Amino acid sequence: MSTALSRESLIAALVAALGEGPDVDAAWEGGSAAFGNVDAWSDIDAVAVVADDAVDRTFERVQAALEALSPVTLRYDTPATVGFAQKFYRLRDAGDFLMVDLVLLRRSDPLMFREVELHGHGTTWFDRRGLLVEAHVDAQADAAAAAARVQGLATHFRMFQPLVVKEGLRGRAVDAMAFYQAMTLRPLAEALRLLHRPARRNFGLRYLWLDLPAEDARRFERLAFVADLEDLKAKHAEAVAWFEYCIEKLEAAVPDR
Repeated sequence: MSTALSRESLIAALVAALGEGPDVDAAWEGGSAAFGNVDAWSDIDAVAVVADDAVDRTFERVQAALEALSPVTLRYDTPATVGFAQKFYRLRDAGDFLMVDLVLLRRSDPLMFREVELHGHGTTWFDRRGLLVEAHVDAQADAAAAAARVQGLATHFRMFQPLVVKEGLRGRAVDAMAFYQAMTLRPLAEALRLLHRPARRNFGLRYLWLDLPAEDARRFERLAFVADLEDLKAKHAEAVAWFEYCIEKLEAAVPDR
């Protein structure tokens, strides 16, 4: 498979296409670039603010620019969303990993993906109206929301752990693993983030290597890979104990407890 296209050439094409005409107010790169983690497997996470009535023609202009570099072999359009639209493109000559993820934000929508704690430091391509000001999560409000989440998270976790055990006793490995992933590991990831990086508590199982201490990230990874039902039984018990430890630490940190 040819992989002649470079990241730089794709970005140049995106900047030129987005910058053509008055419809696009600003454009930048987020994703791994915003966290300084670009590597050989990184895709391009492009974001632009466009006039409300210019979404379709902006996508058309971008696709034409990409097609001028290489045939687009696959495109996925995310379901319609209030405020922004998103398309993914895979190009024949860019390989499987260097795909383009393009989000177009409508001018009328206040969502800007600029909170540093959540989205890193985006790389500005252009900014015609001075829109790209870095923002921060409201620390006080977010801390209150994080603290309020602890009890509900603990109750939900404790309610549903028997599902993992029950399916293991039935010998239904796939069902047990499904519940382990959903009811044990995902809440555990949230509890760990509440301890270490609470603003990103809703990121699920993604980016744990970025948000957790390295030792915790490695331990979580070990728990996530299960060989069989006996292995699951042992790792489930360890995950439950770790979750309870996190909740104990979180509750101890809440004032007036």
